[in-house]
Amino acid sequence: MDLDTHTIREPQMAKCARTSITQEVTKTETVPGYTLTLTQDEAETLMSIVGSVSGDSKDSPRKHADAVYYALQGQGLSAKYRKQVQGTMRLLKKPTPDLYTW
Repeated sequence: MDLDTHTIREPQMAKCARTSITQEVTKTETVPGYTLTLTQDEAETLMSIVGSVSGDSKDSPRKHADAVYYALQGQGLSAKYRKQVQGTMRLLKKPTPDLYTW
């Protein structure tokens, strides 16, 4: 490099502008918890029932039914009475007043 032709540049100033971004925020909360003591037959019955709940697993009460099902499965239980459950159940987010009107 030829020193006679070398150009020294002035340092450039950094620029910053405040903007808004959208991001998902996850927070930890303390919520009430419950312990339920069941016999094996009761637990397998409950597992058969909650395993038959239909709906969106992320945006309906089914997500809670799935949580119960997989917690019981994690303890080595199975949905022993699944064949006796007829069809599926859909849990509603909010009760509908005319749901039981004939």
